[in-house]
Amino acid sequence: MTVDHLPEEMGRLAREVIASYEARVSWVERIVEATHEMLETFRRQREAMRARLRETLARVASLRKRDFDAMMHGILARQEAREQAIKATMRGYLQEQRALAATLKEALGKSEAGRTESVRELLKEVTVRREKREREVRALLAEFQREQEELTRALGGLLSNGGSIRARELKATLGAIQSRRWAGGEERGKDGGDQMRVLRGEGVRSL
Repeated sequence: MTVDHLPEEMGRLAREVIASYEARVSWVERIVEATHEMLETFRRQREAMRARLRETLARVASLRKRDFDAMMHGILARQEAREQAIKATMRGYLQEQRALAATLKEALGKSEAGRTESVRELLKEVTVRREKREREVRALLAEFQREQEELTRALGGLLSNGGSIRARELKATLGAIQSRRWAGGEERGKDGGDQMRVLRGEGVRSL
């Protein structure tokens, strides 16, 4: 006998899926927490390197600290804005998962008539949407981590020069980073517009 003739069995299966999905929500909660910790770690690293560069350039290159701050402003403002967007995206992602779990529960509370097919379709839709959002979030986090590591390597490279660092080297390094990110943004715009909209907060929506 097929599942079509066993609504009770479909209900049991759906309840198992709900339990699994609620466990997934707990997993997403842990991912959100880990993401916040990652962002804070990157922020501390970035601030420590910025402070060291600021002091070094003031000492060995006579670069005024306010001029250094002006040079770094664009890069740091972008990073801070992206961190806030990531946090908003993760909050939205968690809310979506909770809403989908609630939708599944509600579907089980409906009458028996026609429930088998409706539950089957709902499970299919939920799975498709969940997988799509998971891919988006994973891509966004991977991209953000790559950019952070790139910035850390670039600033670390400047600091490794020690007493030979010059203001023009900082300017060239920051310009190179911005150029690569601009080029990367243009390339992503061809096939990754949805991901970038999510990162900017435009894609944080209810599924």
